[in-house]
Amino acid sequence: MGPGVTGLIKELVGKPHTLDDGRPGGFYIPRFRNLKDRQPGFIRGYGYEGNSGHSMFPAHVMDTPGFGGQFKRSVRDHSGAFISMGAFGEVLPRYESYVDLDPETKDAWGIPVLRFHYHFSDNERKMAEDMVATGREMLEAAGIEVVGTDEKVLTEGWSIHELGTARMGNDPKTSVLNQFQQSHDVRNLFVVDGSSHVSASCQNPTWTIMALAWRSCDHLADEFRKGNV
Repeated sequence: MGPGVTGLIKELVGKPHTLDDGRPGGFYIPRFRNLKDRQPGFIRGYGYEGNSGHSMFPAHVMDTPGFGGQFKRSVRDHSGAFISMGAFGEVLPRYESYVDLDPETKDAWGIPVLRFHYHFSDNERKMAEDMVATGREMLEAAGIEVVGTDEKVLTEGWSIHELGTARMGNDPKTSVLNQFQQSHDVRNLFVVDGSSHVSASCQNPTWTIMALAWRSCDHLADEFRKGNV
């Protein structure tokens, strides 16, 4: 998360204002990289989330130069004329990324806190470069002037939806949970949240979490009836 582009639609400068707060005015561009053609430099892909229109507090205020009457006119005239889109990409699951207990730091109750070992790889950095270049290409192809780019990838863990740390798999040596999100080691323990994910792809994971939880509950009910748990 982080890379993106901002464009100015000159035809909308000075146009009458509209009330857009609360309207479903955002847009989403689904993943298109590495679906058929192999993209050089990285695998997997990303999607864009974007928005435009008028808002109660125009986002461009902080970047508008000047002061006084001229400043106010510029803000009003350009309100609703900007379009922005930011990309969300997949972070590859890597065995070098893991969580353990900190040997020194403890919380207020004396319990060791979690320590995260997690860094982006070259795959994510190459993907981020493509996010900016492709976003610019899209806006320019639509006749929109690109007035700003965000090229920096936000800090690891910024956009995670609280996933990972309890990998799902068949082998207890390399995973924590089985296919029903049941602990390999503790038979009556089911972890039905996002812990089983090793990656969120480039979409929000909520529906996948719900579907897996449903499957886990069906399996748990069967196991109860059989007397296995």
